[in-house]
Amino acid sequence: MTITEKREIPFEKTNYAYLTDRRDQVVFSETPTLMQPRFGEKLPEPQAHKHRFVCGQDGLYIEAQNQVIGIRQCIAQSLVRLPYGKIEQTGIHLRHGQIPSWILADVIRKAANAVPNEWAGLIVWNEIQSQYQLYEPDVLTATSAKISYSTFMPEGLIPVMDLHSRGNGHAFFSLTDDQSDLSGFYVAVVIGKCASDHPEFVIRMVVNGHFLSCPDIGMFFQ
Repeated sequence: MTITEKREIPFEKTNYAYLTDRRDQVVFSETPTLMQPRFGEKLPEPQAHKHRFVCGQDGLYIEAQNQVIGIRQCIAQSLVRLPYGKIEQTGIHLRHGQIPSWILADVIRKAANAVPNEWAGLIVWNEIQSQYQLYEPDVLTATSAKISYSTFMPEGLIPVMDLHSRGNGHAFFSLTDDQSDLSGFYVAVVIGKCASDHPEFVIRMVVNGHFLSCPDIGMFFQ
C-alpha cells in the first residue's frame, strides 16, 4: 500500500455496524453519540464546526467547538444514574477570553442611534490581529420592523456574536430569526427598547440549528 492509499475500516468493525440503513450510518457518523469514559482517558475534542452528543452519568450533553467558542451543555437529565463518567466543565467558553466591555457599549449606542429602525452587527474574532472587533455588514434595507444586510464576511473574521435590534420594540426571536439561525455556530442576541436607559436583551447559543439557552449577556464581556 502506498502512502497515498486509504485503508477502509471493515463495516462490521465500526461502532455503528448495527445500523442496517446507510442513511442512519451517515447520520451517526456526522452527529455521533458517545459515552463519557468512567475509568479511561478523556474523549478527544469535538471536530471543529460539528456537534456531537455525549451520555454522562446524569444525562445527555451536546458538545461543539470552533476556533472561538466551545460549548458543553446538558440537554436532557436522566431519571436514573447511568453507568458512565461524570461530565464536568460545562457551559459556554470563549476560547480567547471575554469580549471587551467597550464593544458592548458601542453596540448599545449604535442600536439606540438607529431608532426607530433596526440595527445589525457582529462581534467577530480577527485572526490576523488577534482581537475582538465589532463588524457592521452593508445594510440593504432597514425599517422599524425589519433589517436585511449583506452576508459577506471579510477573510480572517470569525463570528462570535450575531446581534440585531428591534428599535423601541421588545426583544424577541422571530420566526425569521429561527430560519436564519438554522446553520452556524455563534451566540445570537436581539436588543429591544434601544432608546431607553435599560435596553432589553434576549440571547441564545446557536449550534447548527439547535437553540440553547444562555445566561445573562454580561458573562461574555469583561
